[in-house]
Amino acid sequence: MAGVNMFDRNHFKKAVKEWIRTHPQANLNELVDFCEELIPPSQYAANSWLIDQTVNWYKHLLSQSDVVDEQEDDDEYDQVMN
Repeated sequence: MAGVNMFDRNHFKKAVKEWIRTHPQANLNELVDFCEELIPPSQYAANSWLIDQTVNWYKHLLSQSDVVDEQEDDDEYDQVMN
């Protein structure tokens, strides 16, 4: 039963990156709402830290540049999330 309802962090990371690319004008609250929807309720307590990490990464991204350099930013996000 260990594999049932396992939360896939790689799916989370990919979904967040795609959402950011397709919602360039979104705000932090919208990002948090999206992230919360990705985590199943039964896995929320164990994985809610991902939302904090994502928000911090996104704030860093915004502070660095208005233009997303996909290769560099994806690498930074993967390093933070692993």
